Amino acid sequence: MKTFRIENQLKLKNSQVISQGNRQFVYQNPDDPNTLLKVPQPHTTNGQANLVTDSWFDRKFRRSTTYKGFLREFHESFDLMVRFQNRSDPIPVCEVRGVLQTDIGIALVYERISDPDGQLSPSLQELAESGRLTPHHLDCLDKHFDELIEAKVLVSNKNTRNIVFQTFPDGSGRWVWIDSFGSKQIVPVRRWFQFLNRRKINQIRERFMGVAEDALRRSAERGS
Repeated sequence: MKTFRIENQLKLKNSQVISQGNRQFVYQNPDDPNTLLKVPQPHTTNGQANLVTDSWFDRKFRRSTTYKGFLREFHESFDLMVRFQNRSDPIPVCEVRGVLQTDIGIALVYERISDPDGQLSPSLQELAESGRLTPHHLDCLDKHFDELIEAKVLVSNKNTRNIVFQTFPDGSGRWVWIDSFGSKQIVPVRRWFQFLNRRKINQIRERFMGVAEDALRRSAERGS
């Protein structure tokens, strides 16, 4: 049987991993400075595009579960892009732009959220730990959660590394979710019932605002 090699694969095998999550390595897209590529870490899959941690339900009823998080985020991002297409403001999550074939597997293409100096924008956790968080960040964070509720965005957990603050050349900025958005529920009740989604977002708001306020208090104590 003759096998066919996919032509024009993007070469990532010798590229630097610039970040990583629990299940993915993150690379800079060599062909597009405005996007990042996420590739599943080999030890997280069974070699057949399914997660080694799959539940019995996933093993029986789902396929390609290695990419279920990507599909969830793609659906949420696409839905927001459609609804925001006639608005001047960007969507509150990073754009998910598709997939590419590479020499180390399928890469997931995400918008690169960066600052004017070209560096990746810092997460809430990074800003809090480094003492760089300011009252301006705090005000923007509170407004950001209002925007999530207004835009009916689904976010999935309380990890303060999943949200970053992007600074623009004029000094203004915005908070952006870069991971763990979209519905994880088999029955998407938070999408159907907005009062449930509002309650969830406000729970995450309380957690994140608490982290930010504690960081500001520690900074003030060090400066006094």
